[in-house]
Amino acid sequence: MAQPALQTTAPATPTAPPAPAAMSAATVPAPAAAPSVSAAMSVPVPAAPAATSASHATTAVPARPGPPHTPAPGARAVTAGLLAVALLLSAGALAGGALQDFLDRMAGVFALVALSVSVMLGLASVFRDVLTPAWRQFAQLLHRAAGLAGVGFLLVHIGVKVAGEEIAASDVLLGSGDLLVDLGSLAAQLFVLALITGLWRGVFATRRWIRPFRMLHGLAYAGWVAGVVHGLGAGRTPAPWVTACYVLCLAASAAALVHRWTRGRRR
Repeated sequence: MAQPALQTTAPATPTAPPAPAAMSAATVPAPAAAPSVSAAMSVPVPAAPAATSASHATTAVPARPGPPHTPAPGARAVTAGLLAVALLLSAGALAGGALQDFLDRMAGVFALVALSVSVMLGLASVFRDVLTPAWRQFAQLLHRAAGLAGVGFLLVHIGVKVAGEEIAASDVLLGSGDLLVDLGSLAAQLFVLALITGLWRGVFATRRWIRPFRMLHGLAYAGWVAGVVHGLGAGRTPAPWVTACYVLCLAASAAALVHRWTRGRRR
């Protein structure tokens, strides 16, 4: 009896996974495209807002047309100054008795000493290599205060001399013919000019007018020398301590001038 033939079946080979190309696009997401080099380098820069540029344009500080310092005194300040001059002149004229004798002897001395101090402080206030800015500003304040006090005593001195009929009122402006007395009148006029230019300093504080200011204000040096000669030679013989004060003022001012000139030449 014939046996049936054995059927050998080969083992089932495992099914290979499908190729990636055969996978559906719906099941596997496509990778994002890499940005190009040119696109990566051309990064847009945000522009400045228009409002900012406009605000800068509106807040720009314009060039100052006027003087950078104090403005010129107004009508009220000028009127007050004229009243002060009238009061000082009348104070000397109305003084009587012992007060008049004292002012007759000492008002001129006080005026010259105060004006000498003002001259020396004015010289010292420009020494940037000696004084700090704070001390220079303090010296300028003292310079102005001493100048005002000196001119005040000078007006009292003139009022006393006119009231005592030692000099006519017209001789103060026009001269009397006496050289020593006229030097005092010249000194008074130059110091008043220095005071006015000092009060109007803001008007001259530009490159165009700074030289005229220095020339006019610097005439106080000539007035000071004329005042010293007038104080030593006119009228009664001064006391030794008064002469010593004048000599010390002359020496100190000469030393300050020499220092200023030599410093300017070194620069």
